[in-house]
Amino acid sequence: MEMKLKLGEVLNLNQTLKVIIDDTESKIDSLLKFKLLGVMKSIEPLIQNFEIIRNEKINEYGEKTDDGRVQISVENKEAIQKFNEDINKLANEEVSVVITKFKPDDIFDKGLKSEYLMGLYPIIME
Repeated sequence: MEMKLKLGEVLNLNQTLKVIIDDTESKIDSLLKFKLLGVMKSIEPLIQNFEIIRNEKINEYGEKTDDGRVQISVENKEAIQKFNEDINKLANEEVSVVITKFKPDDIFDKGLKSEYLMGLYPIIME
């Protein structure tokens, strides 16, 4: 099902999915893990595109360091402000994602911590 989310929500969702999938202490079943990996795979292009733009902005506002990397100096308040404005504008952009929402029974009582459930909230049916 196609749904609209802000890019920032997609980034947060991706981070939550990574943490859940990498969490060796959680005892979630393999079917749920498989479904979560499917969601992660479906949003992967958006994450990659965000990273490309983010790196372009770092190059735009940053400076080369002695070791050849480009970074935005903490002393350069104007560059940090412009970078943050650009990234926030991007994160507030609405994007379309094709994700099958989870039924509450598929997610709840599966051993997921409450912070994980909050992160998954946008893709849980009401």
